[in-house]
Amino acid sequence: MKLTNWRVVGLAGALVFGYVAPSDAALVKVDEQTWANFGLNMKVSYKHLDKRSNDISYGSSSQNVFNVNQARIYFSGQVLPFFQFYAELDANGADGSTKFNEAGINLAFAKEFQVLVGKIRRPFTRVQLAHDYTYLTSQGYFLDPQEALGAIREALRNTDGGLMVHGDLAGGMFRYRVGVFNEDRSNAIKFWGDAGWEDFEYISKLNDKKNFEWNVRLEFTPTMLGFKPESAATTTAKIGDTYLGGRDVLTLGLGYHAETHTPKFSDTVGDLKRKGWTVDAMFEKKFGALVPNLQVGYINLDKTHYYVDFRKNAVKKGNADIWYFAGQLFYDQYVGFGKPAIAFRYEKMTGDGQWTDGNILKKDLTTETFGLALNYYIKGQAARISLGFDQTKYKDALKYALKKGDPNTKYEDSITDWYLNFHLQF
Repeated sequence: MKLTNWRVVGLAGALVFGYVAPSDAALVKVDEQTWANFGLNMKVSYKHLDKRSNDISYGSSSQNVFNVNQARIYFSGQVLPFFQFYAELDANGADGSTKFNEAGINLAFAKEFQVLVGKIRRPFTRVQLAHDYTYLTSQGYFLDPQEALGAIREALRNTDGGLMVHGDLAGGMFRYRVGVFNEDRSNAIKFWGDAGWEDFEYISKLNDKKNFEWNVRLEFTPTMLGFKPESAATTTAKIGDTYLGGRDVLTLGLGYHAETHTPKFSDTVGDLKRKGWTVDAMFEKKFGALVPNLQVGYINLDKTHYYVDFRKNAVKKGNADIWYFAGQLFYDQYVGFGKPAIAFRYEKMTGDGQWTDGNILKKDLTTETFGLALNYYIKGQAARISLGFDQTKYKDALKYALKKGDPNTKYEDSITDWYLNFHLQF
């Protein structure tokens, strides 16, 4: 097929990511119905990483690291107006690895009914649908420097292979996403023991992807009050963490998740059949030159991990709760050659668990993270600099396990990382 047009357009980015992409992208146009655009997203950073432990192989001193965190080439377009596609190819500067971050084909039959299939976003929480280059604090959400609660955070991974039905109803006042995904059962059984997360290999992997993982998300925007909906009827079905005053947004979201993610620990304990629900809200509105953004969410997860009940000397299934708050105050006027903002993020993650040294017994695996960032938007999200820090504190039984669980290694129970991030989107 012959190429008839090549040009750079400002509209292309908005078509790819539903109003959250960069303003520039390169477009290859075959005819009025067939076109593709592509571009480059990049994150370059300096980080001062705090000490993690006294283990020389695991952060025994603070580190100063310059790195290309990510270089992403993205493509999107359509063969026909209802047959759309997108793909994101990521290169990691730390180890040089390259992988498909996301890729999907979207059948856009109507605004009310579309079908997206591929390696795509899981529609459970708002965070999982937000374009990561729009995060208020550029480090992202649900951080855990020690990876102590990895079994809980696994439930909140962004992407997986699957199929999602999505669309807008009543002019966008209501949006829905219903997805069926791979049931990725773990390669090892993980449980919280007296020394932390323990791994036990299991013999058979025949049950991997035996069944399905389900995710459902419903959203509501009171459009009668002048707020603009965050459309689900786009090629990627993604949303933004902020629109920088480009629209007044009030979104109320409700999500459901279900998956069997680890085979049974023993005949008496049974499989980890994780179920979860979440409720969240996002508000952003422009008042003159000021644009406040405020987000709040709660996530409840059942059966995320195994843990030892030391009083009963038994292995049990653990649940988890997560609260998070985030916000930004954006000044929509140039100060120098960019527009400044200050953003914050707070998260509290609590899972069932115990620790004992024989004399005392501590309960709950708890982390609290606070992040603060100064953002400088030079050209919206397309050119941005962020200076900030994230501090994570480990509490309750988790604190004692990190400090005293391993007689040879002592892990820090408070970690503060500083960063200077540069974001580019073309």
